Amino acid sequence: MRGHPTTAELEEFLHGILPGGRMRVVVSHLLLGCHACNAQLRKRHDLLTARDRSLSDVEDAAYSAALDRSVKKARYIDREVNRARQIESLLAEGGLKAVVQDADLPLSGLGMYRALLSRSWAVRHEDPCEMVRLADAAVEVAGRLEAKLFGAQGLIDLQARAWGELANAFRVADDLAEADRAFGTAFELFQKGSGDPYLKVRLYELQASFLGTRRDFALAFASLDVAYKIYVELGDSHLAGRSLLIKAIYQYYQGSPEEALKTSKIGMPLIDSIREPDLVFQAVHNELTFLVACGKFKEARRALFDHQPRLGRRVDKVNRLKLRWLQGQISAALLELESAEEAFLEAKDGFDSAGLGFAGALTTLDLALVWLRQGKYSDTEILVAEAVEVFFAIGVRREAVSAIMILKDAFEKRHGTVALLESVVEFLRHTQVDPEASFTPRFE
Repeated sequence: MRGHPTTAELEEFLHGILPGGRMRVVVSHLLLGCHACNAQLRKRHDLLTARDRSLSDVEDAAYSAALDRSVKKARYIDREVNRARQIESLLAEGGLKAVVQDADLPLSGLGMYRALLSRSWAVRHEDPCEMVRLADAAVEVAGRLEAKLFGAQGLIDLQARAWGELANAFRVADDLAEADRAFGTAFELFQKGSGDPYLKVRLYELQASFLGTRRDFALAFASLDVAYKIYVELGDSHLAGRSLLIKAIYQYYQGSPEEALKTSKIGMPLIDSIREPDLVFQAVHNELTFLVACGKFKEARRALFDHQPRLGRRVDKVNRLKLRWLQGQISAALLELESAEEAFLEAKDGFDSAGLGFAGALTTLDLALVWLRQGKYSDTEILVAEAVEVFFAIGVRREAVSAIMILKDAFEKRHGTVALLESVVEFLRHTQVDPEASFTPRFE
């Protein structure tokens, strides 16, 4: 948790009457080793013990029983956190088979639940189908957890979280109908649970991603606004900033790069680079993208220079290529063609080596446009043919195929122009934002 438990919450914890959602948050906070809170907890316990001396034997036994339950719960969660780490290692090595068949572990317990959800989130970029399988298993485990360990509402909270993560996994796997159904279950469960604000904000964030994928931007913005307000109330400026950065992305997808840029500039200073370094890169990359979309190329170049110290050495190879690609686009727009050529060549070679076909082919067309402006028509023809072959090999939707065919035919007949190539590049780039975009070629 971002802040510390209040004195009242620590006393409720000692009495064993802290609501389920807050109980888990407070226990996790204490297990992380917060010296201040543990010292205050011991102090509250000493005060209760001193006060208990004047109580009856029955009241004294009640205090002792409540404290014993709290300690047992803390120890149980501690054990399950360690168990989750071990299970997640098995999942990373061989998936569910390594856990269920090879290690013969039952799909049960809080540690299994945590490991499944953690690993499901970890594979979201590489294997959406595995993401779904793991989240679905977490839903199954959540249905087997015992209410006596978490309380009735605490158990419902765990089930709601699992259904929310499963819904998000369906979204990533492009099964929007199942995602919609799973979100319905998640929010229905949430209404019956403890009202844990951390669970609520997580569900709203995941739902916003689903709505954005479905291009229901107004509803996505509403969900993100709720998330932002909750994080502000909880005092978590980092996650509040993240909600704004997500909103900026959807504003850009909606076709409002100026609004996206404004929102991004508000959200970026709130981000904690130590807490989530990958988010820092994404925020910088998105801001540069917004600036390019707004035609603010000189400002984009300054921003790239200014952000370099913040990025440091944490940017991985593929993300460095993405920055290099953007740098080429900025240079090309400023008619610094030699600099653009150098950047595009480096990005193209890197994308090809990494097996990123679409990015490599689109960068090839960026380079072709630079060469065509330099009067290198024959070299441009070779690049266009190379890019076309890649696009057909990886498969693109019908509208993109039409644009690529028009480009291919034009250059084969030596009728290719800067205007046509430029319109195709702009369209293919826009399909990454709007898959349903239509193509209108420009020949002059």
